[in-house]
Parts: sequence; C-alpha cells; structure tokens
Amino acid sequence: MKHNFEERRQNRQAYAEKQAEKNKEASDQLYHQAKEMASIIPLGQPILVGHHSEKRDRNYRNKIHNTFGKAFEAMDKAKYYADKAATIASNDAIFSDDPNALEKLKGKLAELQQGQAFMKEANKCIRKQDKAAFLQLHHATEALWEELNKSDSVHRKGYASFSLQNNNANIARIKKRISLLEAQSQLSTQEETINGVRLVVNVEANRVQLVFPGIPPEQQRKQLKQNGFRWSPSESAWQRHLTPAAFYIAKHLLQSFIK
Repeated sequence: MKHNFEERRQNRQAYAEKQAEKNKEASDQLYHQAKEMASIIPLGQPILVGHHSEKRDRNYRNKIHNTFGKAFEAMDKAKYYADKAATIASNDAIFSDDPNALEKLKGKLAELQQGQAFMKEANKCIRKQDKAAFLQLHHATEALWEELNKSDSVHRKGYASFSLQNNNANIARIKKRISLLEAQSQLSTQEETINGVRLVVNVEANRVQLVFPGIPPEQQRKQLKQNGFRWSPSESAWQRHLTPAAFYIAKHLLQSFIK
C-alpha cells in the first residue's frame, strides 16, 4: 500500500534472501549427510540378494537416494528464492501503490514520446538518405546510421513499423494509467456504513475497504472475491485497489446484501 510501499518491497526482498540462504544451508547439510551415508558402503559393493541383510541394505540405499533428492530439492528452492530476491531488487516496473507512481509514469511517458518522435524523424532521414540531418537528431550516432541502413528480410530500412506501433501502444497505456491515478488523487478519505458494514475509502492505503462486524456468510465472501475483494488480516478488512469504479462496486455490493 502507498503508506508502506517501500517497506513492503524491502520486506519481500529480505524474506526471499533469507529463504535462499536457509535452503542453501539445508542443501549443503543434506548433501554432506548423503555422502557420509554412502561412504559406509564399500565401492562397488552389490546388494546381496537372498542374504539376511538384503532388506536392511535396500532400505539404507533408499535413504541415501532420498537424502540426495532432498538436497537437490533444497538447492532448487535456494535458486528460486535467490532469483526472486534479485528480481525484486532490479524491478523497475511502476506500481500504483508506489507514492511516486504518478511522477514516475509521467517521466516514463516523456521517454516514450521522445523515442517515438526520434524514430519517426530517423525514418524520414533514412528515406531521404539525409545523413547530415540524421546526425543532428538527439542521440543519433554514426553507428546507428549504419545499423538503420541495413535492410531487413523484406528489404526495408529504418525502424520497423511494429516498433513504432508497439511504442505508441505503450504511450496510450501509460496515458490511461496517468489519467486513472490523477482521478484517484482527487478522491478523499471517507467512510459510511451500509447494511452494518463499514465502507472505507482509504486514500493513504490506496484501497477501498469493507469492514464487517464479523465473518461474512459464505455467499457474501464468494461475491466479494468475484468482485475483486481480498481479505487482508493486517487491515482486518476485505479490500481491493482504490479506483473510482471500485467505490461504486463496493457500494452496490453492500446494498445487495441483506442485513
């Protein structure tokens, strides 16, 4: 949520790092244990079929196999959590819960728009083979000129049309997110009670919250989930991300509940 976004991100990263370390230690311990168990069996020693020791020997070897398996499983978990921690640390995605989301999105929009303008101007220069004009463009280089003049599989030069189309789609998507966040910024924290349930527009938490006096009936819980609400133990509320639409959905939902 907005009021502890960075703290939660850091907690997720710390948890993943701790799990990676914990599983690596477990993997090392199990692997060492399995090797110690295997070292007791003389090299090349077969199972003595029919001997009174056969059952005990098979069980012992199965334990060795299973211990190695657990070691490799823990190793896989360690890698999973290590990768997850690295992803969290390097993730530059812009989340709506980030209190600086609007500012970051506007910066991202400016980058995309500048990129779109550059690609269009670059393609004009490529079509006219006007190298001098191209090199006047911001970020243009000799190496890029050479690269853009290489024909693709269908003998086209410059930036491909799909590059401009994809970038334009991203511009439209970012604009939509900016509009949504700007609309959300106009909302104020408010609260009302409908059918005995507190409906809270929590701007600081960036959530629409429904606080029931007790556990709602199963059918109501089902409807809440179908409408995007999830139970939050830390907030003691059913909630979903704050949007203008979410408030009206919550209100309509509560009005449909019978006291």
